[in-house]
Amino acid sequence: MNPNRISIGTIRREQIVDAAVAVIAEKGLPSLSLSEIEKKVGMSRGQLTYYFKAKEDILLAVFDRTVEMMCQRQCDLEWRNDAFPFDQIRWIDMVAKILDLVMQKPPAHPEFGALQYTFLSQIGHRADFRRRLAQLYEEWRSHGSRHLSHDLAKDPPARKVSPRAVATLVQAIFHGMAMQTLVDPEAFDAEDTARLCLDMLQTYLWPDNSSANAPLPHGRGSDNSSPRALEGEVVRKDSKKDGRLSSNNVKANRPNGRTVSRGVKHERIRE
Repeated sequence: MNPNRISIGTIRREQIVDAAVAVIAEKGLPSLSLSEIEKKVGMSRGQLTYYFKAKEDILLAVFDRTVEMMCQRQCDLEWRNDAFPFDQIRWIDMVAKILDLVMQKPPAHPEFGALQYTFLSQIGHRADFRRRLAQLYEEWRSHGSRHLSHDLAKDPPARKVSPRAVATLVQAIFHGMAMQTLVDPEAFDAEDTARLCLDMLQTYLWPDNSSANAPLPHGRGSDNSSPRALEGEVVRKDSKKDGRLSSNNVKANRPNGRTVSRGVKHERIRE
């Protein structure tokens, strides 16, 4: 038998998954049913259940397809490849790129969020859903940990750091930001939020060179000479001769128009 030959079964399975993805895109995940898939793919119920015993099995296949598409989109690199060329991109730059993707408006893969939460809601009853999510999260967590470890070996951090703990936190940021963007994409400024996340990570790991090395979201320039003074926004002032930003001199614009300066010592605000 030719090992490169694609079997009819493989083709039929792909057709069924394509049909399920199309139904979700057109009508939403709640409308996904065997009847809808049958109509879309042109198969009988017997043909459908020959390749997938239940709708949940189709959901798992759709989930895998969506994850594969997301991995291909992220830097066109295969996340599951242990030979990932870490020297090609810094860990913090990778975080910036993924933040840009997960907060994209409209989302590139809105079905992933729906599938993810469907799986999460069923993990108490479906061990296969739990295993698939756990496997995916572990792959991303391990990959991020290895990438960060590689960068920390070249540029040691200011404190003792657990790359796995940081990777877990970053994954939680991705997860939360993606869900908030799906629910209400106008609730927050994506660029400001991404900049804040990156600044916190950079400052925690490499505080001495955080402003110099921190990437900017959305591929924007690095000119911060005229930061916006939006309501409640924190505006940093240069307080060092070398141009680096200091966290000890921050001005916060309050809703009532008052400006409060906070130095090294925090003083009570008089009403």
